[in-house]
Amino acid sequence: MYRRICWLVIWVFLLLLISACGRSIDLNEANPHRHYKDDKMIGTVWEIDNDDNSLIIDISEWEKRDRKGAGITDEGYSYMARLSEETRMKYEDGRAASIDDIKKGQKVLVNPPRGNKFEGYPMELVLLEMSHEEKYSRFLSHIDGFNIVVMYENGGTVPVEMQDSLYGNVLDILEGTEHEAVAAWIEYDEDHVIDYKKDLRIEQFPVILVFDPDALLFKTYHADDLYAFFNNLKN
Repeated sequence: MYRRICWLVIWVFLLLLISACGRSIDLNEANPHRHYKDDKMIGTVWEIDNDDNSLIIDISEWEKRDRKGAGITDEGYSYMARLSEETRMKYEDGRAASIDDIKKGQKVLVNPPRGNKFEGYPMELVLLEMSHEEKYSRFLSHIDGFNIVVMYENGGTVPVEMQDSLYGNVLDILEGTEHEAVAAWIEYDEDHVIDYKKDLRIEQFPVILVFDPDALLFKTYHADDLYAFFNNLKN
């Protein structure tokens, strides 16, 4: 969620910058969420309560589908889906599913959408296939540069050399070059829909990952290796 909000802020800022440089862009017409349809409420599972048989779903992008330009703000929107015996759950290919098949981060379609008499009690919940960009939305860089991710275990500690100073040192290395970087600290969640430890072949935590807008570029467990990676970019 945090990465999506940051992306929106950066996106709007870039539009303003381009406009200031003389480009003819109407901010009132710009809407990055226009592909969402009124009758197809799509969101991402935030929390799962098996005891209460309910889900909390992030529907922020769907909720903002009609907003344009300056009307796009940072607030998030959630929807609590209370599942009952009447709720049909399935995968996108038609296979039957249950609440036990749902994990945090899963992209879902909820029918009917929020705002009608079935409020909070969906008739249908569809577990959707996710693209690479959706699976790694928190990791892929949303600028034309690098995203440095320090991933650590739940309850674990991040050593001093991998805290804020790590990012500051990288910025010092990149100063005067054409390269840019942002950074994030993310807790590993074994209950996430994507097992990043397995998917990225992580051998231990904490780990430092470097992504560009498309893929993982570099992985290390030592801050000095990260600095060497960015120093090599200057050569």
